[in-house]
Amino acid sequence: MVSTSSPQDHSHYFVAIDLGSNSFHMLIVRENQGVIEVVDRVKDMVQIARGLTNGILSEDAQVRALTCLSWFKERIQEIPADQIRVVGTKALRAATNAQDFLRQAEQTLGLPIQIVSGYEEARLVYIGVAQTISHDHRKRLVADIGGASTEFVIGQDYKPKILESLTMGCVTYTDKYLSDDSGQLTINSKSMRRAYLAACEEMQGIRRRYLDEGWDMTYGASGTMKTVAELMPEGTPTGTIDADGITWLYDSVVSNGFAPQDNIPKARRHVLAAGIAILKAIFDQMQISQLHVSNAALKEGLIYETIGRLKHHDIRDETVEQTQTKYHVDKHQAQRVCDTALALEKQLAIPDNGVFNQSKILGWAAQLHEIGLSISHSGYHHHGKYILANCDLAGFNRYEQFLLSVLVGMHRRKIDTQVLETLNDGHRESILNMAICLRLAAVLNRKRDSLDCQPVLSRTEQAISLAFEDSWLDNNPLTQTSLAQESNYLYRIGLQLEIQ
Repeated sequence: MVSTSSPQDHSHYFVAIDLGSNSFHMLIVRENQGVIEVVDRVKDMVQIARGLTNGILSEDAQVRALTCLSWFKERIQEIPADQIRVVGTKALRAATNAQDFLRQAEQTLGLPIQIVSGYEEARLVYIGVAQTISHDHRKRLVADIGGASTEFVIGQDYKPKILESLTMGCVTYTDKYLSDDSGQLTINSKSMRRAYLAACEEMQGIRRRYLDEGWDMTYGASGTMKTVAELMPEGTPTGTIDADGITWLYDSVVSNGFAPQDNIPKARRHVLAAGIAILKAIFDQMQISQLHVSNAALKEGLIYETIGRLKHHDIRDETVEQTQTKYHVDKHQAQRVCDTALALEKQLAIPDNGVFNQSKILGWAAQLHEIGLSISHSGYHHHGKYILANCDLAGFNRYEQFLLSVLVGMHRRKIDTQVLETLNDGHRESILNMAICLRLAAVLNRKRDSLDCQPVLSRTEQAISLAFEDSWLDNNPLTQTSLAQESNYLYRIGLQLEIQ
């Protein structure tokens, strides 16, 4: 297993593992007096998206993936788990049997795997690229062609502004447009044209907005970009791709019936033609004249985010504050509920599950529990749940975002037992305890004023005890009535609330 020792033991080493649809990447770095030094890079073109048929990951794809993860595990066993982040992207988002595979993958690697949204994938790519280029205040377009999706971001310095993830990638386009029924490559003018036009059509929904926003420099991330840059005509500046060069390369592939093969690994060669078709569409639709290839991408973004979190700079805190502002949340009330909920949670001493930070998730849910009020007071917890389940939250993986939506949806009135049943078996009890803390905190702060008591909370398997100072409840009859109602709601799910 990965080391669970304190961060001080190996405080200079950090790991990012990107389970991409085309390649699995592992990056190991050392922080040396503020400078990030690369210790090791490992890449395996697992091409898990090639095994995605009718939404199901094939056995062969899963075997390739698990074999790769066993190699990764050997290299990182002595590094603390809180200094390692593992994320999955488009193919694992799309696979209907992803949960079964992820259970095996987590056992093999000895670490939790976070599935990120397309929006979050784009943001991490931009952070990785932005950290490795000059801080020149110019606006940038960053494009990353992956195995099953392509990300587009316009940003300035370290701040992404517009983010999109489109369903087009070199692996999926190879299978869909450049392969026959037996899986053999069929690269010709007709098939390349189909791939190119499909990419153009996919980009139509974002093209106008990006062109209207504008940018000064264009950067490309991913193995496809690096390979294409190496194939540019003589005289093209090193590490760049220009419009004439990508057109020449596209025409060359069409004329010769195959992708250029000089010094290109077989797995990359298999999907390169589709990548070239997608890249030509990007140049044409975005009216790009020259693109600079970046050596950084999502995994570098993960490294910088992990280091930032350990140094108490967490983008998720900024996201929560921005979301509060957007939905006109009463921040003073949110903080009162947050403080009370965390004080109650501390008394319950909920065991750490090793997958998500329970105190942080509960605190953020408390900060956001009233976002639905901006829509309607009636059933505002349902509105809040919907917003959190469907909006883009920078820094949050999909499971964390799901948990926020569940807690906000359960923070008042009837507790949906069907929602409880959908929760991970190993997490259900801790999530229910978090929901209880949030519910009680909301009730206790209903006056929307500073809480002048510190109730004592304890719980057994079927009972919850909440004890107050003498006469406090008598002096707060509305709270007493609300707690009695809360007792009825908890009774419906088999819990008895004892108020003392």
